Amino acid sequence: MRILAVLLLAGFAAGTVLASNIDYLTNRSVSYFRNFARNPATDGADLVTYNPAGLVFLEEGFHVSFGNQFLLKDYTIEAVPFWDTTTTETYESTEPTLFLPDLYTVYRTADLAVFGSFTAPAGGGSLDYKEGVYAMSLIETGLQQALNMNPYYFAVMDGGNLKASSQYLAGTLGGSYAFSDIFSMGLAGRYVAGKRTYEGQADFNIFGPDSTGQIIPVGTSSRILDVEKSASGFGGVLSLDVMPTPDLNVALRYETATSLEWETTVKENSWAPYWLPDSSFTDGYQQRRDLPAIVAGGVSYRFSPAFKLSTTFNYYLVEDADQGDDDGLDDAYGNGLDIGLGMDYQVSPRILLGLGYLHSDLGGSDSTYTDFEYNLSYDAIGTGLRYAVNDRFALNFGAGHNIYQEGSGVGPFEDCTYSKSVWYFGLGAELSFK
Repeated sequence: MRILAVLLLAGFAAGTVLASNIDYLTNRSVSYFRNFARNPATDGADLVTYNPAGLVFLEEGFHVSFGNQFLLKDYTIEAVPFWDTTTTETYESTEPTLFLPDLYTVYRTADLAVFGSFTAPAGGGSLDYKEGVYAMSLIETGLQQALNMNPYYFAVMDGGNLKASSQYLAGTLGGSYAFSDIFSMGLAGRYVAGKRTYEGQADFNIFGPDSTGQIIPVGTSSRILDVEKSASGFGGVLSLDVMPTPDLNVALRYETATSLEWETTVKENSWAPYWLPDSSFTDGYQQRRDLPAIVAGGVSYRFSPAFKLSTTFNYYLVEDADQGDDDGLDDAYGNGLDIGLGMDYQVSPRILLGLGYLHSDLGGSDSTYTDFEYNLSYDAIGTGLRYAVNDRFALNFGAGHNIYQEGSGVGPFEDCTYSKSVWYFGLGAELSFK
C-alpha cells in the first residue's frame, strides 16, 4: 500500500469539495430558481449572466436586481474500511450556505445597454465533516508504511474533522447593442478572484506487526492542516440574441476560459515534512485549475400573452481546460452538459409564476470520485414567483431541489459510496427607474 500514499497525496492536493458543474454555479440569481431556462430570457437585470444581448429589450432606464440564496446541503460518504470490511463508516457534512449574493445593474437607452454585476460564479460555501473523512486514515496509513518501510502498518482515525470552503467572486462590465429589431449582440469582461481553504485535525491509532507477525497497536499520531489557496484571472463573454418574431427568441452565449494560477499559503501542515516536494499543499506552491469555457443558449416561445415556454443548455469545455497532470483537474473528466426546460405563467398583472427542470451531467465518473471531490450528476426541479409591488419595484422568491445520482470511486476509493442532497431558497428584489 505504499503506492497508496502517493495516489492519495496527489488526490488531496488536487481536490475541491464544492462544485456545480465542475466548479461553476449556474444559480446566480433568484429568478433562476423560478425558471432554470433563463438563457433565452429577455426580462430582468440578471440577463447580465444569462443573456447579455437580450438586455436591449428591457425598458429604457436604470435597472437594479439583487438577492441572496440559502443552500441546505447534505454530503455523505459511506466507506467500508479496509481494517474491518464487515462494517460501514459514515462521514457527513450538513453545513449550510447562508450567504450567496448577487447584484446586477443595467442602464438602457435607445439601442444600447451598459451593464455590470457582482456575483459568485463558482464555489458555493463550506463543507464541514465533523468526523473527518475516510481518506484521512488512508493517507496516514500510507505515511506510516513509508516511514516504517513496512507494508503491514496501518492507521485508524480516532477522532478528527475536516472543513473546506470554496468561493469565487466576480465583477463583470459590458455593453449590448441592438443592430436591428431582430438582432443584438453583447460583449463583456469579467474579473474572477477565488479562494479555497482547508482546515483539518485528526488523531490516529497506529497498528503494526510484532516480532511474530501479529498485528498489534504500536503507537499514535496527530495531524493538523490549515491551508489556503488563492487565484485570480480575467475572462470574456460574447452574447448573441435573435428575435425573428415578437413571440420567438433565440439566444447564444460564449464564455471564455478563465486562467487561474492557484498559490498555496500554509499556516500549519503537520503532514508537510513527509509530503512529496511537488505537493500543492506546500507553502508557495502554484497550480493551475482554470474555469472552463462555456457554450450556452436557449430558445423561448410565447404561446399566449400569459404563457411562455423555454429551453436551455450549457456545455462546459472541461477537457480543453485540462493543462496536464498537475493542473488540479482530474484528467478523467469529460465535458459537462446542462439541458433544461422552463415555463412562465402570468397569473395576474402583479404575479408571475415559474417552473423549471434541469438535468446536469458534470462529466465525472468513478475515476474522478474521491473523498475530496465527488461531482455527481443530478436532476433539479425549481419554482418561484415574481411579485410586482408597482411599476418600479418587484420581489422575487424561488426554491428548488437537486436530486443527485450516487457514485462510487475506484482504487483506494472503490469501497466508498458518495451521495448528496441540496435544497435551496432565494429572496431578491428588482428596482427600475424609467
